Amino acid sequence: MSGRVKPKRIRSPRIVPGHEYGSRWQLLLLLALLAGIGWQAYSFGVRQGGFLETQSSEELSRLKQELEQSNAALKEARAEAVRYRRQAEIEVNASRALQEQLAGIEKENAALKSDVKMLRSLISGENGSLYVRNLLLQPLDEPGRYRYAFTLVQVLEKVDVTKGKLLMKVSGKLKGKRKRLDRSEFSADGEKVLKLEFSNYQDVSGEIALPEGFKPESLLIEFLPRNKELKKMSKRFTWKDALAPRPEIPPGVQHQEE
Repeated sequence: MSGRVKPKRIRSPRIVPGHEYGSRWQLLLLLALLAGIGWQAYSFGVRQGGFLETQSSEELSRLKQELEQSNAALKEARAEAVRYRRQAEIEVNASRALQEQLAGIEKENAALKSDVKMLRSLISGENGSLYVRNLLLQPLDEPGRYRYAFTLVQVLEKVDVTKGKLLMKVSGKLKGKRKRLDRSEFSADGEKVLKLEFSNYQDVSGEIALPEGFKPESLLIEFLPRNKELKKMSKRFTWKDALAPRPEIPPGVQHQEE
């Protein structure tokens, strides 16, 4: 029996066309081109970003400088406002002090006019060259105790120093009977007279202690000068008139000379 040969299928090798290799190179070239373009875009972005960053830094620096200048101007404006406020307060206080000074001057002028009138009458010889000015009597808390103050004035020009003795007497009633008290009876020092020596005027003040039940009616003030050019001064004041509302008299006895 003759053998039968089975035919086999033979595969032919695949032939790749040459244009496929060209496509690969084109793709690589395209990728390289895109990479270059991307790099250029990145570099441009970096350069552009750096420019914007520099510009922003400069703008920020400028704004900071303007802010510092504004803060300095604001600080100066506040300091100036404080100076103006202080100046205004000083002017207000000065104005108030000036008003008080003017009021004091007006009061002093009124007193001086009164003094001029009195001095003219004294110089004319109506009352002599010695007189008592501004007698004040003020009751104290303890019954029968009073504080007194007055000024003894001498206006004769040719007398440089006035010397003499001051006497004070309080007249009134005690248990319905008239009674007169010398200075030694109501003064704390127990002295009947007070020796004085002054040029133009002498301020005198002290306290009066009256006996229980004594009702004062008048106060007699006398000055016995040792100067030959001066005459004795004697002036009586009603107690009621001397007790008119007056400023408070400072405590103690004063002997002030000017």
